[in-house]
Amino acid sequence: MSKIAFHYDAFNDFGTLAAAGDFPNTLNMGESSLERMTVDIKLPDGTLTSAAGLTFTLKGADTEDGAYSTIVQSGTVTVDMIREGYGLPIPKTKYKFIKFGVAGNFQGKVQAIINSKLS
Repeated sequence: MSKIAFHYDAFNDFGTLAAAGDFPNTLNMGESSLERMTVDIKLPDGTLTSAAGLTFTLKGADTEDGAYSTIVQSGTVTVDMIREGYGLPIPKTKYKFIKFGVAGNFQGKVQAIINSKLS
């Protein structure tokens, strides 16, 4: 059986949340593109509960402190979908700065990380 090496880069991590809102890290894309990548949702504590599911939103702006616009938003994402490995596909975007947010009621923690594997 072959092993696959996973490379984690802190520069691709939006951070961790225990309540709805924007994840703590804003990413400066510079000249980079996230097109054809995903934002993967992880469970750093291994547990999460949500009766109605969650909604995730990728937002962008031209300046770090500017007004952020929605780039892409998920439909309702259940806890089972996250446990199975949920990733929100990222379309082509013009924005230099990006944030990621979660809406909904939940208990536990969620983490959002860019998966750089092209789809």
